[in-house]
Amino acid sequence: MLINYLGGVTMKQLFSLATVLLFSIMLTSNAFAHSQIAESIPANNEVVTEPLNKIVLTFEGQIEQGSLIEVTSTSGQAIDIQDITIGEGTLTGTVANPLPNDDYQVNWSIISADGHPLEGEFTFTVDVPVSEPVEEVEEMETTEVIEGPTDAQLTEDQEATPEVDDVDETSSSSMTMIVFVLIAVVLAVILFFIFMKRKKK
Repeated sequence: MLINYLGGVTMKQLFSLATVLLFSIMLTSNAFAHSQIAESIPANNEVVTEPLNKIVLTFEGQIEQGSLIEVTSTSGQAIDIQDITIGEGTLTGTVANPLPNDDYQVNWSIISADGHPLEGEFTFTVDVPVSEPVEEVEEMETTEVIEGPTDAQLTEDQEATPEVDDVDETSSSSMTMIVFVLIAVVLAVILFFIFMKRKKK
């Protein structure tokens, strides 16, 4: 049946069919020769919840020097890539500090093993939970403390109330004076009477 079918096909048609098949095979082989991207860390549309300072692209084949990677934030600001490392089928971009929470777009361009340039892009989101500061709660023991008088209070009390020793000394001095006065008065009276007696004689 196939022979009968081919019998109705002209040589020109067979040549055209063979040319199309050969061209398709060549395109397929070229496609496999290109280093297509196989994996990215982070992945496309991934939400990253841990600090991230490195982006790694893995390709199906070798990539050559001159391959680049660029990262931009939502505002369009370019993130400074501190170091770009080209390994065996890998392209790694390292930033100085972990990326802050935001949406990012990665644009990459490589030179595949067959010398053909390839480029692509993908996006990801950084949403690292912000750690809240731990408040140290100190348990205070409610114990009543009886505080003694302060030095200032003691000084005021001493100034307000006379010292006992000073009072005693003052009292003793007063009593001594009174005794001496009484003795002097008695002696004066005695001497007066003696003087009057002698005068009468």
